[in-house]
Amino acid sequence: MSRSIEQSLLQLMPTHGTDLPPPLVELASALLAQSRHRASTLKAEEEVARLHACCHIACDRLKIPLDLPPIQSRPPIPPRIYQRLYAHLDNILPHNVTARTPAKNRHGTPRSRHADPDTTTASGRPLPSRTTPSKETTLAPFRAAATGTPTKSTGRAVVPVDTSALHPWIRPTIRFLCSASGNPRLAPTLLAGMERAVVPGGRRTRDAWVLANLTGLVAAFYFFVVQQLRVLRTGEPITEENYLPVRAEVLALLTRARQELVVGRGLDEDDAWQGWQALRRRDFLAVTDEVTRRAFLQEDWYVGIRDLFASGAFDDADADDAGGEAQSRGDEEGAGRLTKLTIRRADTMFQDRYDYLSESRRLDYRLWKEGLLQRIEQAESTAPDAMDVEGGEFPPKDKVYGYDNTATNEILGIQWIGLEKSIVDSVKQLQSLPVWKTL
Repeated sequence: MSRSIEQSLLQLMPTHGTDLPPPLVELASALLAQSRHRASTLKAEEEVARLHACCHIACDRLKIPLDLPPIQSRPPIPPRIYQRLYAHLDNILPHNVTARTPAKNRHGTPRSRHADPDTTTASGRPLPSRTTPSKETTLAPFRAAATGTPTKSTGRAVVPVDTSALHPWIRPTIRFLCSASGNPRLAPTLLAGMERAVVPGGRRTRDAWVLANLTGLVAAFYFFVVQQLRVLRTGEPITEENYLPVRAEVLALLTRARQELVVGRGLDEDDAWQGWQALRRRDFLAVTDEVTRRAFLQEDWYVGIRDLFASGAFDDADADDAGGEAQSRGDEEGAGRLTKLTIRRADTMFQDRYDYLSESRRLDYRLWKEGLLQRIEQAESTAPDAMDVEGGEFPPKDKVYGYDNTATNEILGIQWIGLEKSIVDSVKQLQSLPVWKTL
């Protein structure tokens, strides 16, 4: 096992010599053992990179103390999966892992022949000189105050803060941003992104940068989600003219949220707003750059926005109200027009890739049909007026295509007629299909 660890370390540091520092090898071995205990159930594709990730973590933690050369990580799995595995192991593996050191030689120091039996033990060790602590002193650290007991300073009940979940102000702030901007359906997506960044794997991250830029992460995630949704709706790229108003809007809404929201009932204001920092424009730009660099936008919570948009999950919120009113007044026709979203699990036999008559595929077919008909109309409108397909009459040979050669003009005219006939035949065949009649 030590040889495989050394080979993995040498692959991470190709410029380092073959003599690896013993502390680095011991730390990598200890991290590998701890990972098998704390993360015993990894996916098959992640298990392949367990050794590489543990060695990578060991190199990062001892890079400064041991003055290691630059680390060049070449994981055996795709980078996206490896980044998720590395972050997971880095969060669950303790930072104070040390390798076991051999016990000291107990027989190294000979027993003194002149040891006083009143002040030494049978092995020659001196007796402890401290007094025996009392029962109250021993049990005092383990007798914590009961939850809800009033304190002497404030007289209020002590409300514990859940350190394994999102900070108390993140959820209300996200809901405030989405509702104030008129995009209430973006809240679940933003919450998923914040949970992936702040509490990956159900535990609060130890990443110092993330914990120091929580407000910036909320603003950056909101900015990127709004821009992505605008691109899907309009098809226009992101430019300076359309992202500057969004940036100003999110900064103003965050200021309002800090002034208007009351979060953490029963908590002190410092505990309720722990991690909040006033966000400036240059801080916002720095956070957006770091979010892009850390590949937060390559996670499932952001990549799935396109699928949610295609399913109609980001449609106007008025559709829900309209559907409720239609059902309440018995308007079956109005309620039937609402789009239904079917959630299919991976273990079912009905999959989206086999649903050839789904709404999305019908929409794609309509778009393809309209585009083809437009091309046919454009081809017919640009054709010369003198051409008669049915009668076989060709255009004037000296005025078509700009050629004076009569034989060349005849060949081009025949090719044009054949192309137009093939297009018309293809359209007729498509119109005869049963699917065409259902659209």
